Amino acid sequence: MTSDYVSRPADPRDIFLSHSSADKPVVRKIAADVEARDGRDGRRLTVWLDEAEIRPGQSIPGAVNAGLETSRFFTVLMSPAYFESRSGWTDAEWHAVLHVDPDNRRGRILPVLIADCPMIPPLLRHLRIIDMREARYEEGLRELLSILRDEPQPSATIYKGQLILAGRRLARETLVAERAVVDAEPTAATEFLSCNLLPVERPPSSVYTAPIAMSLRTPRLDGTHALPPKSLVKQVIREAQEKAGRRPFTPAFRIVGEEIVTLHDLEAEDGVFAPVIERERAGRDRFEEWLSDPDDRKIITSLLNMAVSRHAHRQGLKEDNERQHRFFFPPKDGLPWSVTWKPFHNKVPREVAGRRRGPKGEFWRHAAAYLTMTFLGNRFYLKIDPTWVFTTDGEQIMRGPEVGRLAVQWSGAERNLSLLYHIRFWSHVLREKPGPIAIRGGDQSIELSAKPAFIKMAFGIPGDLKDLDHGLDTWAEAIESMEEKALEAELERQFAREVEREDTPEEGGEQVETPDEERDE
Repeated sequence: MTSDYVSRPADPRDIFLSHSSADKPVVRKIAADVEARDGRDGRRLTVWLDEAEIRPGQSIPGAVNAGLETSRFFTVLMSPAYFESRSGWTDAEWHAVLHVDPDNRRGRILPVLIADCPMIPPLLRHLRIIDMREARYEEGLRELLSILRDEPQPSATIYKGQLILAGRRLARETLVAERAVVDAEPTAATEFLSCNLLPVERPPSSVYTAPIAMSLRTPRLDGTHALPPKSLVKQVIREAQEKAGRRPFTPAFRIVGEEIVTLHDLEAEDGVFAPVIERERAGRDRFEEWLSDPDDRKIITSLLNMAVSRHAHRQGLKEDNERQHRFFFPPKDGLPWSVTWKPFHNKVPREVAGRRRGPKGEFWRHAAAYLTMTFLGNRFYLKIDPTWVFTTDGEQIMRGPEVGRLAVQWSGAERNLSLLYHIRFWSHVLREKPGPIAIRGGDQSIELSAKPAFIKMAFGIPGDLKDLDHGLDTWAEAIESMEEKALEAELERQFAREVEREDTPEEGGEQVETPDEERDE
């Protein structure tokens, strides 16, 4: 018998290839590919293959028995020919191994699919199968080699509802859903999922504190002093700026106890807070020192949100006073406003404030987003939630359920691409020049990545990855068109509802009630 493999003395093998002789070409390829690789200990992996192991004159049953007993893993190379073999050898091999360990608790049996196989015996169907059919061959080979090298395998247990603690550790005690075991483990393929978080790459270095000046406190009868309201502190700061001939602005700060907490330098003689603090008692802490205590971290988060708010105003955005952290594009000099930007390589225009006509007359639609600092996994992120704002005249914000229905967003199969499109757009809006997004935090700079954070997953669909970045250029116009059509469709429904109300007959001088489901909207 001729062979591509050299005959070797009987010794342990890493894997026994149980196969039909009709599948020899693919079996030889698998054997060669496995033996060309090193195992975990640095030695070459070894294969038991009949044509390489059984010498002329040797007992075939004896050689097969020795191979079955000494091989670490037993591989069933499944194909129609394997289960239809008339010789009975393939059945004898997998029956013998399964008899020793019927439920494969030791994980020695490795079912490998090498061809479309309509019929798999019930005793093998419960085992997870490695797919090494033509298009999946390389992925299946990697999975097979990983097992032969004793590398950690992905668990079939899915944990839901985990919270991230400081240090990027998952808090298992915070699980809010039961553990669920899947029938078959997902494929081990690295996936990257983009999200709506911009990482803070360089936070402020210091946090400053100082007692409020005694001159601003009101004496009490018991000898203590009442602290001034924050509005008075702001007023004194602005008056001092005007007196010094400076353009007045309100710096970001919090009053905590008897102290002012801010990212501005309180130790500077000519600092903006000099008129309202006891400067000689000012202190400075490292930024990280304020992150371990939850209450201190809330103070820092609010200061960062104030910095974001001021930055958004400098970019020409307006804040919705009734919806915290919601910003939108106002008209530009009373006219519609379009922004030219790059989703990836190509420049495209986008209308960010424009007029539309609804059932109750003309209104404005404004591109908007909630911009909120959030703390996850021991670091800060800017969370971007894109939305729409509708106004009667470009300034007065419209409220109510009908406006909520107008604020339709993307949906369906394009959701992920559309979300990335909007996050990229708002990154462009917040970034003043190429590079990271630079936000002034008091006298310090806060740098955010212009690229959204991503989630790396160990499971996914092999070959399913798409280049979303390049897709943004292709789909930019289509995304805008889909959103415009969704808005038009909702306006048409509102027009229809208005007509229906006008045509509804009245009884006793009162309007007939609309159905409950419509009122509930």
